[in-house]
Amino acid sequence: MQLTTNIQLKAICTKDTYAVRHPVLRQGLPLESCAFDVDDEPNTLHLGAFIDNTLVGVLTILPKPESVQLRGMAVLEHVQGQGIGKQLIAHAEQHVRQQNICTVWMNARLIAVPFYEACGYQKQGDTFELPYGGTHYYMIKNLCDEA
Repeated sequence: MQLTTNIQLKAICTKDTYAVRHPVLRQGLPLESCAFDVDDEPNTLHLGAFIDNTLVGVLTILPKPESVQLRGMAVLEHVQGQGIGKQLIAHAEQHVRQQNICTVWMNARLIAVPFYEACGYQKQGDTFELPYGGTHYYMIKNLCDEA
């Protein structure tokens, strides 16, 4: 695995996430399928990962009561395996810690479970189906256990 070190992470707007969400998470579906119901909530944060000013990865952070959900995590296929996803997760977790929140969770596609396990997330319960993306696991990580 070749790690990319020249990645810039920064907040982006909702519509910018579609450039990565669509080909990775909603391929073959209408562009409108990239919209999440909570995308424009005041506390929602969209992170973008850029290489040479080109958006290559996205992650949405959704504050919930006493926890944070990570959603819409995607890295363009041609740059997957270069550590971009891990940097997005680490940046999101740092943001969550600054909010004094311990619990981070997501609904992880089956194909992404090994990636999230490598980032310290644990599967909870049985698999379930979601309309987009098929089979998922609920995965969780307690950031306070790392302190």
